[in-house]
Amino acid sequence: MSVVIRGEDRTRLKVMGDVEAELAVPADSAGRCWLSFSDGTLIQAAYGEDDDCRFAVSEEGAGIVRIQREGDSDVLQLDWRVEWVTVAAPGNAVRAEARSEPMPVLPGLFA
Repeated sequence: MSVVIRGEDRTRLKVMGDVEAELAVPADSAGRCWLSFSDGTLIQAAYGEDDDCRFAVSEEGAGIVRIQREGDSDVLQLDWRVEWVTVAAPGNAVRAEARSEPMPVLPGLFA
């Protein structure tokens, strides 16, 4: 069970597999968007000047993500049961900043 996503042109992404659809790239996004999957995976998609689509993993979910080059564009494969996929313009998405807190020092560990 998986999905494969290809950039069709600067305006749409083709989703094939567990979910079948053509998703619109938001018109005001300058060829960049976020893809969010039901397993928790977050992918950034960006079109270059020659309408080549590139994918980058921003957040790993439960599935295994494979990004392969095919011609001028990337093809994304997510191996996991996918129930839904959403697309958002960069200006319509927000992420929490990762904050690392120091580990507490336990009494008696250091002499």
